[in-house]
Amino acid sequence: MMRWGFIWLMVWPVLTQAQTARMSFAFSNVLIGEHVPFSIELEYYDSTDNALVAWPQFDKKLTDKIEILDRTVDYLELVDSTSHLYRRKQDFTLTSFDPGIHKLQPLGIELNDSMYYTNSTQIQVETVEVDTTKGITDIKGNYQVDYTFTEKVEDWFKKYWPWLAGIAGIIAVFLIVRLIRKRMPEKIEPEAPPIPAHITALATLFKLREEQAWLNEDKKEYYSELTYTVRLYLEERFGIQAIEHTTREIINDLRYADITEEDKVYLRKILSEADMVKFAKMLPDDQHGEESLYKSIAFVEKTKSAEEKPTSDHVE
Repeated sequence: MMRWGFIWLMVWPVLTQAQTARMSFAFSNVLIGEHVPFSIELEYYDSTDNALVAWPQFDKKLTDKIEILDRTVDYLELVDSTSHLYRRKQDFTLTSFDPGIHKLQPLGIELNDSMYYTNSTQIQVETVEVDTTKGITDIKGNYQVDYTFTEKVEDWFKKYWPWLAGIAGIIAVFLIVRLIRKRMPEKIEPEAPPIPAHITALATLFKLREEQAWLNEDKKEYYSELTYTVRLYLEERFGIQAIEHTTREIINDLRYADITEEDKVYLRKILSEADMVKFAKMLPDDQHGEESLYKSIAFVEKTKSAEEKPTSDHVE
């Protein structure tokens, strides 16, 4: 029993330090209205390369007295490939027009099903000092010059004649086009039926298979095209916002869709792996890339709508 207790005491600090949330300002003191960089980050251990991170949500303000001017999409960095230590980070540009010390309480960041809290921090906003020893001087008065009506009209036409000529030309073109259209018989062309989602997706996937794109040296380009095709298919097939959403949001949007849990597990895996290739510079082998392509084809074939299934045999 003592031996197991000793082992637990040795392992516990490693486990607790593997997940570290923090936030920080680039400066501790700023002038009122000055822009200040601010960041929130989470370091975590993930041996499965499949972690899901949910950031705290903000609108246009971080607090009542701190405004958000700009923010970046969170990005992933591989800190230590041996221990699978990753870092996710969001960068902000903030400002404040309220002088004083503004304190930030710890923020919660969700990792899978656990919540981790950042440190607390503060920033001091200072006003600009005014030299009160100098006297206040009066504003100089206005003075008037002779400016006749004729001169005003001439100057106005000199300034705006290109706009007047352009407007007149547009009106003339509009009237001529309208006159021509009235004399021409109207042609009503039938609208082309929309291409089924699986047809478009499979055409792209079959092209990647024919080109053996997984053998290319640029793995990032290959996985980007592969996952974009899958995401576009999800948007057109299930009507969700898949291209701009994160993997976690996509899986959540598909919770009521006609799709098996097995397919959801695969979808999570291929999208997360592509994120690792694009953002963490992971380099999967060629066999892995080929398997991802064939699983993507199988995923589209299995999840296409029932009325579309007979047409998929003609894609190849």
